[in-house]
Amino acid sequence: MSFTSFLLKTVETLTPFTTLSSLSAKLTDVPMGKFTQFLIKNFISTFKINIDEIANKDLGSYKTFNEFFIRKLEENARPLDKDAVAVSPVDGTIGQVGTISNGRLIQAKGLDYSLKALVGGDDKDAKPFEGGRYACIYLSPSNYHRIHMPIDGTLKKAIHVPGKLFPVGHRNISNMPDLYTVNERMVCFFETAMGPLCVVMVGAALVGSIHTTWGGTVNRRVGLDIQCFDKESIHYKQGDEIGYFKYGSTVICLWGDGQAELAKDLETNLPVKMGRSLAVNQD
Repeated sequence: MSFTSFLLKTVETLTPFTTLSSLSAKLTDVPMGKFTQFLIKNFISTFKINIDEIANKDLGSYKTFNEFFIRKLEENARPLDKDAVAVSPVDGTIGQVGTISNGRLIQAKGLDYSLKALVGGDDKDAKPFEGGRYACIYLSPSNYHRIHMPIDGTLKKAIHVPGKLFPVGHRNISNMPDLYTVNERMVCFFETAMGPLCVVMVGAALVGSIHTTWGGTVNRRVGLDIQCFDKESIHYKQGDEIGYFKYGSTVICLWGDGQAELAKDLETNLPVKMGRSLAVNQD
């Protein structure tokens, strides 16, 4: 077992995850010279990171582990599917996809969770997505961790929902009820050509932070932090970066009934890359 694997295996057995994640955030943002370089090289070897697609290939220039972890890719490393209505916002693995029915989404076999709770607890925010489609994508440590727009859209509202930081790996997804509505998350609402779109960035154990391009790094706090952007005209084109995670987590995309259908080849455990088809025109 590599040094990186040993560390990850150890921390996943420890609680409380919020304290552990806070410590992780501080340590991975500290320049530690040769030890930082050791961590980066060990991480690359453990998770088989493709160095060729990284924009900055000079590993010695990364002063902290997180500088490498949130690395940018070469400009054309993730081409956008031109035939798709909406594309995957991240690299990752499909957790679940499907139809939002009776205000519930599937987490795993035998487990579902509340749409209303996911988006922050307001019926008005949840209503546009009732009967619509959703796609849940899990990011492992090996994945590229920047988050991009699935479709051209204008930011209308963002809600930071405080919460726990439980791991979002297969074991917890399959056994812990309401995982995505218990964990901390940033809920982002956009207006797009296909109608309302919601992109939910879900925190998890060891996620040092959630960062958005409009608000910077999210500060953990008690109570909802609701921001409206109707007067600011913050517009993004498909593929534009909207944020990133420091460590693995999950992104959930929601859109309304009648707007678009899920791409036919999406299924649980399918690896996806940012830019591949997520939603297509209805037949």
